[in-house]
Amino acid sequence: MICRFCVALTAVAMLGLALTVTARADTPPEEAAEPAERLTSAMLDTMRAADELGFDGRYEELEPTLRENFHFPFMARTVAGRHWREFTEEEREDFVERFTQSSIATFAARFDGYSGQTFEVGSPRQGPRDSVLVPTRLTRPDADSVSIDFLVRQFDDEWQAIDVFLDGRYSELATKRSEYSSILNRQGVQALLDLIDRQIDEHRRSG
Repeated sequence: MICRFCVALTAVAMLGLALTVTARADTPPEEAAEPAERLTSAMLDTMRAADELGFDGRYEELEPTLRENFHFPFMARTVAGRHWREFTEEEREDFVERFTQSSIATFAARFDGYSGQTFEVGSPRQGPRDSVLVPTRLTRPDADSVSIDFLVRQFDDEWQAIDVFLDGRYSELATKRSEYSSILNRQGVQALLDLIDRQIDEHRRSG
């Protein structure tokens, strides 16, 4: 079985985080790659047991590692854009948690099988806006490899991922921002929260 993540390469806008920026002179520390290493290790373990675990089991297996190694509050604020300032404190908390659950559900749905895939985490290099790009490749025995690059940033003394680039170009956050902004503009935050809940349920039914 080939995981759905391997074929989820959809062209989207880049949120201004172009990967072709001029690299700074300083070299990122090797520990910047640690979130990508922990994430890919957890994903590979989950893929190997995907059928046995089912969707809910994969969600439970991935949740602790994803919550630890992604900075979901930062990501949620980025996705909400200008609308974040309009949210009440309760709406912000609800949105961050729903966004987090949706992200975990997406990984649980995509990494739904194993057929000999391996991950290769490369050396980190300087990215845009005080971030670091960790090039990562998913190698498949019977198909072309897939680039799944992690954009990480240091929060206090901890490195955490803030975006994933598919095929080295397509930002997951840009996809969400485009989708969510349209709903926020037309229907408001509650409609978006309801949509996220439906999307999580759809992942669970299909998994």
